[in-house]
Parts: sequence; C-alpha cells; structure tokens
Amino acid sequence: MRTFIAIELPDELKKKISDFQRNLKKQDILDGNWTKNYHLTLKFLGEVNEGKLKDVVKVLAEIASKTKRFELEFKNLGAFPSQSYVRVLWVGTGAGDEEALVLHEEIDNSLTKLDFEKEKEYTNHLTICRVKAVSDKKKLKEILETKVDFGKFPVSEFKLIKSSLTEKGPVYESLKTFKLV
Repeated sequence: MRTFIAIELPDELKKKISDFQRNLKKQDILDGNWTKNYHLTLKFLGEVNEGKLKDVVKVLAEIASKTKRFELEFKNLGAFPSQSYVRVLWVGTGAGDEEALVLHEEIDNSLTKLDFEKEKEYTNHLTICRVKAVSDKKKLKEILETKVDFGKFPVSEFKLIKSSLTEKGPVYESLKTFKLV
C-alpha cells in the first residue's frame, strides 16, 4: 500500500488556507491541480507491504515516545523548483520549523535502517497547487513576496497515512496515530 507520514492541520487552519486558495484561483494567474488535503508530509514512504509496515510502526512509536510537543506556524509562500519556474506552490512554516525539521530528520534517519531511501532535499512545506502553467509571472512573483500568516497550532501527534489514488485525486486514510510527549 502507498503510504506517507504527516502532521495534519486543524480545521481552522485548513479553512484559512482554503480561503486563500479560492482568492488566488479567482485571480486566474495559475493553471494547476489545487490541493484539498492539507498536511505537512514528514516522509513519503511509497509502496510498503504489511510486514514492513509493522516495522515502520515500531520505529515511529519509538520516535514519538521521545519527541516533545511543539507549536507549528504556517506562513508565507514558496515555490519549487524556484520562483522563476514554479511547478509547486506551497505554504511555508515559521515558528516550530526547527522542531518539525528535527522530527523529519529523526524519521528519515531511523527508516534508513528499514531500507527506505534518505531524502536528498527536504523543506517543511504544505503544497497548495501543482502548477501546470503560469499566465502572469509578474503577478505570481508579487504574490510569492507577500507576507501571509495562516496561524499556528499545537502539534501533539503525527500520523501514518495510506494514500489511494483515484480519478478524483488521492484519498487518505489514517492507519496509525503517534502521540508526542
């Protein structure tokens, strides 16, 4: 089954991001697939069989038992691979960025022992659009440079999530929740 590890956002924050997306869509400067499932992916695992999944759960439970809760802020926008060539539009993190990064690194390093590849480059981010085309690069650059604050929330858990790809987009199912201390 196709899986990943993520921090889910509270509904209030999801609504703020959704409202921002709606306003951005109205400006009609981007053509792309707009994200509806908001989460901070800590590690994408890909296809994992049931046996290996049990080992993953053990490793994640161990990490959660040693990780303190923290607050995570979502603010400002970014783009991959760059602002001049946008293929992914995303919301970045502010306060709590370092704690989330340490959590990612702990997961990434620990899962190499189970033969998962280490991430080459990782940035805490929340994807809001997979961009196909940009009709107004100047306007998009202005938007990317605008300060936006979506708020912060207490992170008390992360989840192992199953992702099923459908014609209408991915469908996510939480397999296991790991509580932080």
